Amino acid sequence: MIKTIFTAIICSGILFSIQATYAQEELSLPEGKNIKEWESISAALVAEKRFSEAIIYLDKILEQEPDNLKALSNKAGLLIKLERFEESLDLSNKVLELDPNRISTLTNKAITLKMMKEYKESFKTFTKILEIDSNNMKIKNAQANLLLSTPTIPTKDSRYYVHVLVTIRDSNNNLIGVTESTNARFLDSEFTEKWWSDIEKKEIISYDNEGKGKFQNIQTLIPKDDYIGMLTLEKEISGKSIQLFQVFSPLVQLEISDIVYIQWTIIKN
Repeated sequence: MIKTIFTAIICSGILFSIQATYAQEELSLPEGKNIKEWESISAALVAEKRFSEAIIYLDKILEQEPDNLKALSNKAGLLIKLERFEESLDLSNKVLELDPNRISTLTNKAITLKMMKEYKESFKTFTKILEIDSNNMKIKNAQANLLLSTPTIPTKDSRYYVHVLVTIRDSNNNLIGVTESTNARFLDSEFTEKWWSDIEKKEIISYDNEGKGKFQNIQTLIPKDDYIGMLTLEKEISGKSIQLFQVFSPLVQLEISDIVYIQWTIIKN
């Protein structure tokens, strides 16, 4: 009888209490008696996305073994999930002092640096991973995505000067118009520097008496839109086109049959 009354009370009004009771049961943590068990419990909690609780068991391991690289690296990864980026970076650096080529930790570090908007350092870290494991497709894709998300910066007062000359002709090769611009931005990354180094090796770059390098190239553009306003010089990596340079030109209206010739001049100090 008492049991029946108690059930009726729950069903009629104390829904919150039921939810709280269930939540409490779900959050209860097993004990675990040794490192192996703590590792298993932590992994199970990660699978349930209970990251803060998973760290509890990693900390138990680290109390016993402060230099357990697996536990330190795993904790650094979980701190990323919790958006505790500086703590994660500190842990990753600690691990890398002991094992500089640990790929899981280097990956955590690269991701953390990206989240902290340290794009150049993140790129360098991804590059180091690829020096260790050149066929790691996940890292190649992650590095390409990093470059796609890295903001460009103005070329004004930088090591690059960029000029574009745009010539538009109709299908009969009649001149329609000419415009030019130096309003440019560039990807401030080792990726851009490697591109420059690669074309330098191909002797595409000429140098003046002051040691300034000059690159010139003409692109032919078949319009997909009825105007142009931003021009890009791109390089592909892992199937993704990365914009090395962007130039903003006066808006030009086009006909679908027009042909656009873009002459790039890039000077590097």
